Amino acid sequence: MGSEKSAQNLARHGVSFQEATTVFDDSLSVTVPDPDHSVEENRFIIAGESHRGRLLIVSLCCAR
Repeated sequence: MGSEKSAQNLARHGVSFQEATTVFDDSLSVTVPDPDHSVEENRFIIAGESHRGRLLIVSLCCAR
């Protein structure tokens, strides 16, 4: 991801991309589809604990 987008995310949400990616390491995280927000991409929402101990909700997508 671009450093500008990363800086905007940190300013807006108080979470860096680096911290957000750590929810994937949480063995108790939950990932669910999010079909209501895109028809061109497969979108998902993952809820998990970051390495800083914060509960994060992360939206992600992958091309179809």
